[in-house]
Amino acid sequence: MSRRTLKLLLVGFLVVNLFILWIGLSHRTKELRVTFLDVGQGDACVIESPSGAVLLIDAGGVSLESQEDEGRRTIAPFLRSRGINHIDALILTHPHADHIGGAKTLLDQFSVGALIDNGQDPENPIVSPILASAIKHHATYQKAERGMELDFKDGVKARILAPTPTECETESPNNASVVLSLTYGNTRFLFTGDAEQIEEEDLERSGEKFDAQVLKVGHHGSHTSTTPRFLSTVHPNFAVISVGAHNRHGHPAPEVIERLQQSGVTTFRTDRTGAVVCHSDGVQLRFETVRK
Repeated sequence: MSRRTLKLLLVGFLVVNLFILWIGLSHRTKELRVTFLDVGQGDACVIESPSGAVLLIDAGGVSLESQEDEGRRTIAPFLRSRGINHIDALILTHPHADHIGGAKTLLDQFSVGALIDNGQDPENPIVSPILASAIKHHATYQKAERGMELDFKDGVKARILAPTPTECETESPNNASVVLSLTYGNTRFLFTGDAEQIEEEDLERSGEKFDAQVLKVGHHGSHTSTTPRFLSTVHPNFAVISVGAHNRHGHPAPEVIERLQQSGVTTFRTDRTGAVVCHSDGVQLRFETVRK
């Protein structure tokens, strides 16, 4: 074989492999990735759209042992491992420490486009430093309202289904949780914060569409959430419970687990599996679990 022929074969081999790599990368860019992080007894979910937009729903809590927040301990390292340095929107579902404990850290360490919460209790000593950090770092603040939409311009859309102004004024933080529907193609996710029966019933009366293939189970699987009627309306194929091992609340409640099993829902628990990652190409869903 001549040197010229060998050189042509090598060039051809390189071109073919580059083409295969390009096809692989092109396929990857069409994927929605939803990661339910293991933050113990708390919530934090990272959504990466096909175009690279990042939405973070809740920011975990603060460790009782070390007083280290989950933003610093878990969420920030995860984001950096994914090559993420900008969060397009940070949504805090309600002002409880196990959902917002890591938010200030993330606002201080990452560029954040928008901070969205339910507007409750801005003078709360847990909430006010978060709002101050948002102002300091020029993150736009928005109060969540039913009907608000986020369009990532790549097929992924998020719609806020709750709370209503009345819920924010009259209900406890749990029942004024930001509830969010996320769609990509034919796949749909429902994120419920700590919504309990009162807010679930309001959603049922609202006329909003909230059926979903994937349900983030409300209030860490508490018996006050995921009522039979609500579950039958959502009609999920998969459910994720973000919960801490051996937590003092007894979450998730046995009756909720039984309800999910009887409904044929494949259920993941972060206390047993670690982080839960869902991949969607707009048609099919694929799950994997990742231990710390």
